[in-house]
Amino acid sequence: MANVLPEKIYMTMNPYDFYVRMPPHSTLIVNYLSTGNSTTIDNFASTEEATLITFQIDSPNDKLFCILFDNAKGTNSNFVSELINPAKYTSEYAQLITLIKEIDDVIAAKVAGGGVYSTTINNKTLVSESLTNLENMRIRYIKRANALWASMNDQPVNGNGKPFKSVTVFRDPNYPNRWGTR
Repeated sequence: MANVLPEKIYMTMNPYDFYVRMPPHSTLIVNYLSTGNSTTIDNFASTEEATLITFQIDSPNDKLFCILFDNAKGTNSNFVSELINPAKYTSEYAQLITLIKEIDDVIAAKVAGGGVYSTTINNKTLVSESLTNLENMRIRYIKRANALWASMNDQPVNGNGKPFKSVTVFRDPNYPNRWGTR
């Protein structure tokens, strides 16, 4: 029996309606791996029928473990499909790019000597982060942005599809034996 769902399903809206061409005398069970929820579709007719299934996910992607039973022959087949919601990826990626730019601005102000060390807003004191902490945050956000970029472009996360390819190394004048990345 062939897979009745494609390997990848790009959801243009959430929830997403999709028509499945069900073989005669068959049952399809679709299990969401992230939530454990399942949906069952039956076709007891003797002809192939297009049946509507509605997909809904809260994350950028989800895997579906599917089992197709042929009730007439008593056989079954397993396959996996992936639901992808591109809107979730792009909004998270845009947010990460904004965060990286803001961290770059704070690092630039700190290196120039104009950084604010502490501020009080509504009786809460905000303390400035060290340059090392800012650099570590920036690296962590860049790694996440690279992983999202690779996912959006169907490339391996550790492959050559990284939009941020260079890391410049500066020597900290206060610590001549210590090197930082930025």
